[in-house]
Amino acid sequence: MIRLPLILLMAAGISSVNAAEDVPLERSIKDWTIGCDNTRDCTAIGAVPERDDVGISTFSLRVTREAGPQGDLRVGVFSFNAPLGQPTLDGKPLKNPFGPGALKDDEVPEVFALTGEKADALIAELRNGQELRLPFKGGTSVASLSGMSAALLLIDSVQGRVGTQDALISKGQMPGSSVPQPPAAPVLPSWQAPAPLTAEKAKAVADAVMVATRKDWEKDLDESSAPKAQAFALSADQALVIIETSCAAYNCSYSLYQAPLDHPEQAHAALMAEVPHLPDLKPLGDITFDQATGELNSYALAMSMGGCGTSLSWRFDGKAFALKHAAEMNVCMGLDPVYWPVLWRTQSTRQGQ
Repeated sequence: MIRLPLILLMAAGISSVNAAEDVPLERSIKDWTIGCDNTRDCTAIGAVPERDDVGISTFSLRVTREAGPQGDLRVGVFSFNAPLGQPTLDGKPLKNPFGPGALKDDEVPEVFALTGEKADALIAELRNGQELRLPFKGGTSVASLSGMSAALLLIDSVQGRVGTQDALISKGQMPGSSVPQPPAAPVLPSWQAPAPLTAEKAKAVADAVMVATRKDWEKDLDESSAPKAQAFALSADQALVIIETSCAAYNCSYSLYQAPLDHPEQAHAALMAEVPHLPDLKPLGDITFDQATGELNSYALAMSMGGCGTSLSWRFDGKAFALKHAAEMNVCMGLDPVYWPVLWRTQSTRQGQ
């Protein structure tokens, strides 16, 4: 058996990390989940679900890094339980303690946070640790650091920071100014709301589309309930029809169609942009259409309490639905969707930082 010298193995590993990463990107590494969007902004979250069966309480450690030479860095602690003090690292006080959190959009708020150089110093302290423990009244919650360094190294690679002075993990001598500029977010198409359909017209269009397309979705029907359909005007001569075919627990399944108002029987499947590289992210769960904005929204829960799932939205551009926003949290930590890893953004959407 041929054994390569350690230095060659290390070099091979660095080479693979430096390989160009396609975005959007979603990955799990040990106890961490990572998402980078089409502008190369990235989020990494220490994601170990709470284990009530063995009495383990967990909290979320979340790192966000914007792309580009001036990309903002933030490390936040999110906890449902009000903390009684700073987290400890492997049983010892932090050398770089957190400041107060500022993000409060959820019942699981950011209780502690650091940004910029202070966040960078904290990451350097945490990278070789095993876990953080957060005291609260009646107990202690845990955040695993297993996989954190690899997750942040992936972010360095995605954003072109490997070997630069402001890399999270793979620091080098190149100045931070050498980090490539991020790609521009696409512009969301404009929307001019047409006159809404009357109740009578909407029902007639929805009924006609259901009859014409039934063979497409009949196999998905829930035996305990009849299919439901809604029709909305997309333009002066075109409608969107949303057919709910079945529901299980807290998510429903749908079939979506575009139809000529004069001949709804000629309906065809709605033309919708996929999330690049992530074709499994489909409209599911709870689908709504906002006539005022032309936006189709999909919110799917991975469990009934929320805090995990997918959040997707599109806007109609006159012919098809252009992707507006995509986010997913694949481990149930109780986090509100505004804090989930973002996978797609337009110039009208910015990640909660």
